[in-house]
Amino acid sequence: MVITAYASGSTGNLYKIDNGRTQVLIECGVAYKKVQQYLHYKIHDISGVLVSHEHRDHSKAVKDLLHIGKDIYTSKGTAIALKADNEPSLHIVESKKPFQIGSFVITPFDTQHDAAEPLGFVIADDKDKLLFATDTYYLKYRFTGLTQIMIECNHSYKIIDQNVSEGFLNKVLASRLVKSHFSLENVKKWLMENDLSQVDEIWLLHLSNLNSDADVFKKEIAALTGLPVYIAGGK
Repeated sequence: MVITAYASGSTGNLYKIDNGRTQVLIECGVAYKKVQQYLHYKIHDISGVLVSHEHRDHSKAVKDLLHIGKDIYTSKGTAIALKADNEPSLHIVESKKPFQIGSFVITPFDTQHDAAEPLGFVIADDKDKLLFATDTYYLKYRFTGLTQIMIECNHSYKIIDQNVSEGFLNKVLASRLVKSHFSLENVKKWLMENDLSQVDEIWLLHLSNLNSDADVFKKEIAALTGLPVYIAGGK
């Protein structure tokens, strides 16, 4: 399964997975014109779009994609928050209930974020099993048989504490971040609680511009897991 990270972070998120038979977008948090440009205007090749939650940096192009009849899959809470629950191309999915898009079998699961009904996704075909989880401050589930991991690594507590003490970050925003986004420390803990024996690569998503250090995060996760680590939209 080939992963392409077009955009990742608070300014917009857009990813594509492609196994040679089916192409699916995960998130559409950039302008529709940008989606077209990233895909070289081959949007007809996309079989469906997964949207984790309603925040604009994950859902900006939803209405435009629905307008052209592109199938979008998300939770009922997200659909209602986007005022798209009655759209014919909007498909409501539920946590722990698998569904299919082309050659992918997708199992949503609930995540922990300040949104209506946020989801993560496990996406599997006859070869790979990919985990996608973003905008969640922890994951209560454990997984086996994963071959690829795309996971948020938004900040570290050390950097947040330093930014608060130096006046670059106010305490209210700092509190919101740690209660809605995955920290480096918690990502490392979660990884060690899961079966990584078949994992080929890890992608770190949604790094904060202010409260992360891409080089440090990449090195620490690679040292911990012994696996190739990539920063989505960055180094």
